[in-house]
Amino acid sequence: NVENAAYGSTICAERTALVKAVSEGYRDFRRIAIAADTEDFCAPCGVCRQVLAEFCSPKDFLVLLENAQGERKALTLGELLPYGFVLKD
Repeated sequence: NVENAAYGSTICAERTALVKAVSEGYRDFRRIAIAADTEDFCAPCGVCRQVLAEFCSPKDFLVLLENAQGERKALTLGELLPYGFVLKD
C-alpha cells in the first residue's frame, strides 16, 4: 500500500499490482493472494474489488486470503462483489 493522510488518495497493493500488470500488457488473471499480519482476514477494499471486476472473471478469479495464524480462505471475486460492474457493462 501507499498510504496517504487523505484516504481517497491511498493506493492499495491490489490495485497497484493489477494496474502494473495491465500496463505491461497482461490481461489473463486467475488469482490474487493477500496476506496480512492480522488475526482476521484482510480482504480487498471496495474500490479494489471493483477494479478487479473490470479485468477479471467474477466466477473464476480467486482471491486467496491468509492471516497471521496461517489460516487460509479462498473466495471468488463474485462472492466478494456480487453485483459489481464488469467489462461488458
